[in-house]
Amino acid sequence: MKRCLFLLCFMCSAFTAMHAQQVTFTPQWTPQSQFAGYYAALEKGFYAQEGIDVNIVHPATSYSSVNMLLDGSSDIITGELIQAMEAADKDIIFVNLLQTTQHSTLELLARKENVTSIFQMRGFRIGTWKVGFNEIPHILNKLQNLNIEWIKFINPINLYISGAIDATLVKSYNEKILFSMSGITPGSVLKFSEMGFDFPEDGLYVTEDFYKRNTELCRKFAQASRKGWEWVRNNREEALEIVMKYVKEENVPTNIYNQKVMLDKLLEAQEDVKGKAPSYKLSEEAFNRVNGTLVQYGFISKPVEYKRLMGGEL
Repeated sequence: MKRCLFLLCFMCSAFTAMHAQQVTFTPQWTPQSQFAGYYAALEKGFYAQEGIDVNIVHPATSYSSVNMLLDGSSDIITGELIQAMEAADKDIIFVNLLQTTQHSTLELLARKENVTSIFQMRGFRIGTWKVGFNEIPHILNKLQNLNIEWIKFINPINLYISGAIDATLVKSYNEKILFSMSGITPGSVLKFSEMGFDFPEDGLYVTEDFYKRNTELCRKFAQASRKGWEWVRNNREEALEIVMKYVKEENVPTNIYNQKVMLDKLLEAQEDVKGKAPSYKLSEEAFNRVNGTLVQYGFISKPVEYKRLMGGEL
């Protein structure tokens, strides 16, 4: 009897594996705790339980996940809401499957003390990423004629220490931690969340065409991903072990302490303003707030339609 049950389970597993839908998933950066929920969903079998065979392919530091979605080398990516709205303004629709980060984690670290506004940075040389995540500062620079010189980086610390830049953009969960671990105290810190730009950031996206052709697959991927993030929230130590596995596979220079601080900050950024558990949804209220600001500042020419970006109810 036991032998029959074993064979039956084996045959069911083999059948499921043979008929699993293959998906290429691309996070927006190299391996780190920012993507812990997706790693966990794969390692713990949550995707497999939904009949999905997921291949995680990280992007190059100079070629974004958005580019990989557009050129067809990836099916599902993580990206920021502003990127999706910018694309929608060009009639390229990225459908939001899941919203993780609910708050802005963007900050400016300046060498000079007593800098309280980006408008005091006229003529500054400011470090920025090669692949985006800097839209709001660029908007303000253009509108206010700040004449900022943008210096692209992979890691801004050496540029900052050497004086090659006057300030740098950072994410509170990433580069800012590196500054702290390096013993560097910035002269001034500006948080965009306190400047009227507390916008939701990371989410899961697919092209509208992929969504229409694979609606059920998208629903299942989002469901398994959410399960992965919920597991991470309750199993942080084991989640960090999983993250470090991916880190080591791609030789990313970091350590488990760095990744622990990053994970704690990211999980906090997933909560709502009252510190409640994540909803993993992009609310229409938050969407409209970003929509209105981007139209007001001329970053997009017309409001983006919420329902279309959401692809309907999953």
